[in-house]
Amino acid sequence: MKKLFILCLMCAALCGLVAGQAQAAAKIPVIVASSVDTSDQNYMNVTYKKLVELAQQYSDNAFEFQLFPSMQLGDEQETVRAMQLGTIQISMLATNNYAPFAPSCGWVNMPYLFDTLEEFRALVDAMWDQNNEWAVKEGGCRILSILDIGYRQLTTSAKHPVRKLADAKGIKIRTPQNALMVSTFKALGLEPTAVAFSETFNALQQGVVDGQEGCFNNVVTLKFYEAQKYATQINYSVHSANIIAAERWLQSLPEKARDALVRASREAMYYERTKVAGMLETDDKLMQQHGMELLGVVEDLPEWVRLGRTAWPKCYEVIGDGNAEKGKAVMDIVLAKKEALAKK
Repeated sequence: MKKLFILCLMCAALCGLVAGQAQAAAKIPVIVASSVDTSDQNYMNVTYKKLVELAQQYSDNAFEFQLFPSMQLGDEQETVRAMQLGTIQISMLATNNYAPFAPSCGWVNMPYLFDTLEEFRALVDAMWDQNNEWAVKEGGCRILSILDIGYRQLTTSAKHPVRKLADAKGIKIRTPQNALMVSTFKALGLEPTAVAFSETFNALQQGVVDGQEGCFNNVVTLKFYEAQKYATQINYSVHSANIIAAERWLQSLPEKARDALVRASREAMYYERTKVAGMLETDDKLMQQHGMELLGVVEDLPEWVRLGRTAWPKCYEVIGDGNAEKGKAVMDIVLAKKEALAKK
């Protein structure tokens, strides 16, 4: 009898083990690529952690997320190509690095389009369905979240403090490999140097470029402060990032899991918005602690705005994937929506 009892226990344990293995095997594997490290101060990570928490909650723990930070799976644009091939399911990347694959979505980076973060967020929300229609049709990926972390600003080396536009003349400024942004800096009369995000730190440290444009959050979390002395606010474009999913993979998921992931991503986006002000304040303090000097807003901001907006015709061509008329039609939709929001 005792042997029979022990045998039953062993069978029960074995069945439990098999069931546990089957349950683990049934989880949906999700390879997530990120261009940043796992710093809690980085705005992408703030969103990602909340996304994972909520997605597991809403799906009854259906996913097995595997995060590959610090560009382990390639730079941001390489991860999009991998998603199109089906080897990566989700990528977290700057908005401007998805735009080459879905040009119509490039409207988010238009120079001097937004006066406030609140205006940016309202327009992102109002354009959500239309923007995703472009994202899926043109690039094969769906935008799950659009995050913001203040404006894209300017940092420079010890030799080049920038307090007004004239101070920035003649210095090499790193911009993303994005034609819209390069066109903007050319319109300002500056010298943009397109450098891949993965190569930015080395380019700054080795003096290939004298400065770079982007959010101050990256300056802190990616240690750009080791090669930069001055931080200047030029407020030319909201610094945003996308969390995107391969559309073919997303649509292959069971409905409950798909809905859970989409819902969690939007809610994580709204959660991140509540943290931005605090993160921006901390970024300023950390830059100063690491020896950087904050120069504030440029003295002649209206001139930056005026010249920056002269790039719009060229930007239409970029957004229209070589067709300026098509790009302008995209912007007409955006501006009409913006005007409607302003009247509310």
